[in-house]
Amino acid sequence: MEEKYPLLDIFHNLFSLYIGITRVLLVAKKKLSEKDFWAQQVIRAQQDGKDCIFALVRRRYSEDDIESVGPGEYFGIDRKPNYAKVTDNDPDSETYTQRIDKPNAEPTGVRLIYLDKFTPENIKKYKSMCSVTTFGTTQLIYKFKQINITADKVDEFWSAPQDEVYNKYILKETVIKIEHPKREK
Repeated sequence: MEEKYPLLDIFHNLFSLYIGITRVLLVAKKKLSEKDFWAQQVIRAQQDGKDCIFALVRRRYSEDDIESVGPGEYFGIDRKPNYAKVTDNDPDSETYTQRIDKPNAEPTGVRLIYLDKFTPENIKKYKSMCSVTTFGTTQLIYKFKQINITADKVDEFWSAPQDEVYNKYILKETVIKIEHPKREK
């Protein structure tokens, strides 16, 4: 005589259905590219003497449909937590007498690491995310240690080296010619 477990059969059928739907969703999920995002802000900065670029982006579903919920996400930037340091006093350790992160410590800060250098390929990628939408116009920003400046000249933003922009807008290096009147004797 064969015993049946109707609840077990129902559970098995539901589980099989769940697995099937999950497979379909995983296969159907589209890999997003820069064309699927709108740049709210494109920021140029320097790190270790190299020009870098990153952006605050929002999901773009169509030209007039930009995701407005949430703060957005950053492209071209990574965050590395900083931890308090201690000297390793364990003689059996490979890092003996060296400064290491304090074990089980909470982060004391975050270091931003710029991933994208300011190269022609990256310029093209970031330009493709810029536009005027119902959500607004892409802001182009220079990031310096002292201050952030919104770019007035779009062509200059995409072409001028960061050092040149720094000299022009922060140091305001301009040549001033001072004329002295000639004294008559």
